[in-house]
Amino acid sequence: MSSVKLKHLLTKAGKAIDKMDYASAGALFEQAVTLSPQAHQGWYGLGKVAAGIGQADTAATFFGHAVQLQPENALYRQRLGETLGRIGQTKDGLAHLLAARRLAPRDTGVLCSLSGGYVQAGDWHKAKSILREVVRQPNPQSAHYCLLGLVCQQLGELDEALAAFKRATALAPRYPDAWLSLCHLYKQKNMLDEAIDCLQTLFSLAPTAASTYDLAGDLAWARGDTLEAAKFFGQAADSAPEQVDVQAKLAVALVMSGDALAAIDTMTRLHALDVDEDWILEKLGVMFTQKYWTPMARESLEMAIERNPDNINAWNVLLAVYTRSGESEKIHKAADTILEKDPDNINALLHLATWYNDQGRHDEALALLDRVRERQPQAQTAYSKALWSQLSTSSASAADILSVARAMDERIFRPQLRTNSFASRDRDPERRLRIGWLSSDMRRHPVSAFILPFLPHIDHEALETFIYYNFSEEDDITQEIKSYADHWRTVAGIGDDSLAKLIEGDEIDILIDLNGFTDGGRSSVVARKPAPIQVSWLGFPGTSGMTAMDYIIIPPDPVLEKGDWCSETPWPLPDCYGVRTKISDAAIEPGLPCERLQAPFTFACLNHFRKASEKTIELWSRILIQLPEARLILVAIGGKDDDTIRYFSGKFERYGVDPRQLAFRGYVPKLQYYESYNEIDLGLDPFPYNGGTTGYDSIWMGTPFVTWPGEHLCARMGKAILENVGLHELVADSADAYVDIAVRLAHDHERLKTLRSGLRERMLASPLLDAPRMARSLETAFQGMWRRWCESKTK
Repeated sequence: MSSVKLKHLLTKAGKAIDKMDYASAGALFEQAVTLSPQAHQGWYGLGKVAAGIGQADTAATFFGHAVQLQPENALYRQRLGETLGRIGQTKDGLAHLLAARRLAPRDTGVLCSLSGGYVQAGDWHKAKSILREVVRQPNPQSAHYCLLGLVCQQLGELDEALAAFKRATALAPRYPDAWLSLCHLYKQKNMLDEAIDCLQTLFSLAPTAASTYDLAGDLAWARGDTLEAAKFFGQAADSAPEQVDVQAKLAVALVMSGDALAAIDTMTRLHALDVDEDWILEKLGVMFTQKYWTPMARESLEMAIERNPDNINAWNVLLAVYTRSGESEKIHKAADTILEKDPDNINALLHLATWYNDQGRHDEALALLDRVRERQPQAQTAYSKALWSQLSTSSASAADILSVARAMDERIFRPQLRTNSFASRDRDPERRLRIGWLSSDMRRHPVSAFILPFLPHIDHEALETFIYYNFSEEDDITQEIKSYADHWRTVAGIGDDSLAKLIEGDEIDILIDLNGFTDGGRSSVVARKPAPIQVSWLGFPGTSGMTAMDYIIIPPDPVLEKGDWCSETPWPLPDCYGVRTKISDAAIEPGLPCERLQAPFTFACLNHFRKASEKTIELWSRILIQLPEARLILVAIGGKDDDTIRYFSGKFERYGVDPRQLAFRGYVPKLQYYESYNEIDLGLDPFPYNGGTTGYDSIWMGTPFVTWPGEHLCARMGKAILENVGLHELVADSADAYVDIAVRLAHDHERLKTLRSGLRERMLASPLLDAPRMARSLETAFQGMWRRWCESKTK
């Protein structure tokens, strides 16, 4: 009789839960397990009820009891695994999902749940493998291809994601989620025409869905139509008034389209959702900062802290904005404000260290960074900023720099190193190599200026090119670089483990890190050693200190080739460190500027003033004291600010320089920057951190410069540039020689005119602008590295 009653209770409870009548279903399932504690269906039903009302922890307990009673039930294992994943018990959840798979190896529901478990664990490759298995089964569903596409999208495999989403729409032409996913991907790939066509289909299927309107707003925004974006975001907000992110987008679009009253109304609605106004403004500021819309970011964040002076997050983002826009005094004041509220705020201490560095106060920056490392020994940024400061200060030797880099490796990077012999890798020394380029700078950026020239000349029969692009925005330079890649992966937002697995899954033979310790760098990915050979080049002009980094590319230079300054093995290119193509359309004015303009003899350093070490200032001062009629042009953050000018001038006045000999400038538009070389008679290279990009610019604009090489990579850049255009006599071998060369040429105008004559033509004929030659040099270098690796593995 009790078994009949139990069956009746379970049947009735099942019908109640189908109707989402969780109260009735819960009561009935409770009666069932009271009647029969071994009734696993009752415990499972209680788990479904708890999950239905949002009590995941309780659901996990009930599902766990059902599994204990019926361990061979794949469905019970599946639901328990899913629920454990939702409450953060990822490892245990995966174990149950794997058990469910063993019990039901071809159950698509179980396999999809398992792929979700791998996603929660951050293992996107395994998630993709499982979903591939799902779609290979008979009669795969559109939703399965959607899941596969989303995983491929997360891995940066956008073409494969596109194929999956297209297949999803073909299988179920009236399935809105498939079209929504496809449209989002088109937008990500900047295929706006295709995205708009896709959006029209979505409007026909789900015309009033908030997600449709939201996507339409995103596309209008991408086209620069802020009015239409505001209209669609408004409709999305009306359809889903509780979605804070949609309301925030609407507020931004209304502000951008000039509808201030409507923007205020939207912010009022956000307030109604219990969102503080300073939080709203903070989020707007973050959004603008991410998009590099600096003036709007500054305005939003300043409004946020005006409303809530204790909003530390807004202050911290504002610090980054002030740093980006070069507002020197505001950087200092903002950092001080944060530290008054939170004396150990790491972000403020780091930005204050950057401020000291920008002021040329390298030793003060290093002392502050030591303080950060004492408080947070795992703070990678404190180490990397210390390395940047050490490159610029005359008080740090190459051995000092290497010591800090190795300490960072020991504490932060080496523990991330994964053991991988790459035993399955084809060791044919003559085969086509798979080359990975890891960078956030494949856009308008100084690094791309050295990458774009040679890419069209790479021999794709010898090298298969993979580019891992770690930035969320693309521009015309991105599109051009993309056209030369065999494979393009957009990897911004992918976790370090997942990106390392993606690179390893692509079977990259040689990975070139083009960032190093620069913004957008992925050093923790490199630390995991996802490729058998890893190379540092261009981004960070010094040693990484990393055990996982095998080589560092250098110009041909016996001092650098010794390798006592770096942890990597130096690999010299045969001619130069980097190549550019036509640099600017700016014309070179004829003659010596001081004669043409009837002006004082003019020295200049158009590098950022942070490169001006104390020793540099001392030698520049010696030059100016010997030439009291000469002047020196310098560039600094806040170069037009009176306080900044007084501070920097004071550094020279201590050595006896008349401040009237100095001209400080801030950042200027690019054409104006190039044309300013027409005012300069002779450049002065800073040391130990020489000019790189500016060195190329200077020679292109017909302006030679004096350099004094040091003992590590960025301290010998000037030498490498000058020697490629035959200006060996401008490479000093001592501090006195540096001063003597500058003073002598200021007096000997005829010799200086000879050195300047035809300088652009000499550069055009040199390896500095020979992109095909650089492509061949890199191919030879990579093939040499590969042969060496193959030989080492056969011994």
